[in-house]
Amino acid sequence: MLTQQILGPVYLVDSPYYGSQGVLGTYVVKGGEPILIDPGPMSQVPGALEGLRELGIEQLRYVGLTHIHLDHGGGAWKMIEAHPEADVYSHPKAVEHLVDPSRLAASAKQFFGPAFEKYGEVRGLNPMKIQESKDGEILDLLGATLKVIWTPGHASHGQSFWEPDYRIIILGDCGGSFSKRSGNVFPITPPPFNPEKALQSLEKLISLRPEIICYSHFGYSYDAVKKLTFYKGELETWVEVVESGVREGLDLNGIWELLKEQDPLLRLSIDDDDGRRRTAIPNIIGLVEYTKWKIKEENARKLESIK
Repeated sequence: MLTQQILGPVYLVDSPYYGSQGVLGTYVVKGGEPILIDPGPMSQVPGALEGLRELGIEQLRYVGLTHIHLDHGGGAWKMIEAHPEADVYSHPKAVEHLVDPSRLAASAKQFFGPAFEKYGEVRGLNPMKIQESKDGEILDLLGATLKVIWTPGHASHGQSFWEPDYRIIILGDCGGSFSKRSGNVFPITPPPFNPEKALQSLEKLISLRPEIICYSHFGYSYDAVKKLTFYKGELETWVEVVESGVREGLDLNGIWELLKEQDPLLRLSIDDDDGRRRTAIPNIIGLVEYTKWKIKEENARKLESIK
């Protein structure tokens, strides 16, 4: 079985990724018009489809996307091919990339290198099959409802889904990466990342007082507010440490060592140091790029003030 009921109408689908599970959580909210959230890349769509079969779902109303990074939405076209009755439900800022994913795919290929090929084929969608979301919009699934919460930061087009009856929040990557082994949550901050907006999004989610939090990477937890608050503090630490390292002129390795020194929880994420570093470096890069932009803006304002 790939599916697991979380509570009420909300289910987790653990689609295999080249034989491995616990990689990306796809979520299904059942109703007369159900939604599947984050089908993953094309290579994981067969697992998502199998999950729908296990749940007895023959017709979909929506393929919801928390954001369009390829590990979440790269297979949206394949899901619509299998369920042409459904619409893709995404943030308005994502639409142009869903219709023409060439820039998104090129950027991902440059960033991930050979690992990009594992995602599988990426194709554009017919714009008539895309429904743009609105912040605060209510989706009536005929037997269940979801409220859409825009949560930028990790991505400018990020959104989360709030199930009010059971107080369940379904995230993309705006709440970090959840380690079931340690119970801790670790930053996901690849470029382009905006920490100010990310922290505002976390405040918005905390204000909902959710009870269950559903992570894309990976799984769910019953102490949602505690997890979100913890992650907010962890993210603030990373932002502070990385900014300090950039201003001191440290390179990526130097910032990595500084993070290990000042964030002991980092040592709990992965058993070996090489693995921790491989996981952390792309996220450090996102914060480094933001800090460099911030410094550039500060310098521009200083120059403007003395003119």
